[in-house]
Amino acid sequence: MRRVSDLLRTPAGRRLTLVAGPWDAREVGSVVLVDEMRELAAAAPGALAILSRHAMRSCDVLDALRLAGRGGLAGIVLPGPSGTTPETVELARRERVALLAGASDHSLSDTVLGLSAAVRADPGLLLRRTREAIDGIGAMEGAGEDDILRAASASVGVAYMVADLADPAANATVIRVGGRPDGYVCWEGEDPAAAIVAQVVATTLGRVRAAAREAEAARERALLALLGAKDTRTAARRARHEGVPVDGWHVAVFLRDPGGEAAPGAADPVLREARGTAAALPGALGLGDGGLRDGRLRDGSLGDTGLGGTAELSAPPLVTRWQDGVLVLLTADERTTLGSGLPHPPVVGAGGLGTGGLGAGVGTCQPGPDGLRRTASQARAAAARAAAGEVVRFDRLGVHALLAELSGSESALVAARDMLAPLERLGALSAHAVPTLKAYLDSWGSRTRAAELLSLHPNAVAHRIRRIAEALDADLSDPQTRFALQLACHVVLDHDCLPGTTTPISSS
Repeated sequence: MRRVSDLLRTPAGRRLTLVAGPWDAREVGSVVLVDEMRELAAAAPGALAILSRHAMRSCDVLDALRLAGRGGLAGIVLPGPSGTTPETVELARRERVALLAGASDHSLSDTVLGLSAAVRADPGLLLRRTREAIDGIGAMEGAGEDDILRAASASVGVAYMVADLADPAANATVIRVGGRPDGYVCWEGEDPAAAIVAQVVATTLGRVRAAAREAEAARERALLALLGAKDTRTAARRARHEGVPVDGWHVAVFLRDPGGEAAPGAADPVLREARGTAAALPGALGLGDGGLRDGRLRDGSLGDTGLGGTAELSAPPLVTRWQDGVLVLLTADERTTLGSGLPHPPVVGAGGLGTGGLGAGVGTCQPGPDGLRRTASQARAAAARAAAGEVVRFDRLGVHALLAELSGSESALVAARDMLAPLERLGALSAHAVPTLKAYLDSWGSRTRAAELLSLHPNAVAHRIRRIAEALDADLSDPQTRFALQLACHVVLDHDCLPGTTTPISSS
């Protein structure tokens, strides 16, 4: 550990002159700049305090020595050359405080920086500061990232920050989660202790993030199990155990992504974007503070809402891949929290949702585990009727709600595909069979009207319908048969694919 006598031999210390007091009575633990005398009283024991001229205007040398002695400081440095008196010499000796004078042509900041670097370079102090910081971080098991950064910064005396990308002008060490880079711990300065502790901070944050993501993955698995469970009660118990807020009031938002989930280990930009913007969804969709203005998102941006993050939610939004898109579940303790600000227009622009032009659907506010399943199904059904970049509210679909519900139902889709599956045997006609049948049935069996919709000759429509009826072995004059087939066509075409396939359908 360095003493004042050691510092006087360093480049920065050679500009100082010992005026009075012992130069090796106490070990120097830090160097501080004092601009007000209250800062001198608050300095840590073992500090070497460098007084500014402003500080000396409010206190004489004797008072400064008394304050330094009471605080156990190693020494004080006066600004510029200084004389001495027998009283000053005696008081410095009695208080065991080194009294030094600085050079008039050297700035205080240069003196502080030079002496601080010399103190930090001391091996004993470096070891002690590092050990204390590491011990402090180790005692924070279970703490969050902000608390860990705050504690590490206070123990070492540098400001640690976390960044997605390392600033070339700052020091940085990588945070790894599962062996992959996941951000950086950054700090400024050339303190060796700060560099060593930064490695520990990065490792600790990596563990914290890994644990948080595993817990989030467990919640997502429990949520998916609840959505697909036949035994809702058992699945709800598991979901509660994993931290899914199943007992509140829920509103689901579904982003329809026909591209599907990314390959394992690959980036999933839709899911990442949804997670990044989920906290602002309540405000953007008007779920609490009227975030929609004139049927549009406020300022066209999901982030510029007045909700204040998740302040009105009882839990952070849950975001997960589900079926053919991404599900966002918002939960509050009371119905009014998520239901009061909903917009009246059935379709609103979603250019600012950060959905990359995907269609989005919003379910109604529903309570409990069964309500959670219901609003998720409604959101997916509404999303099936949303054009790219639009948001559709399920409760504004009116008479189309039944079709939307069926379109969003996996069982209804399977039944519709099975019903229309024989059309795949029609060869070249199979790609146009479902649109032709739908146009014919929607036109109340009018070949002329169907021909107009399909841009075909009525005789061509009649020929197609005859082959379609034969393939389905269906009596198209029977009202119930017509209704069932018409419904199946709507369900299948709402998913834009052939029965049993993912091939896009053309109408001609």
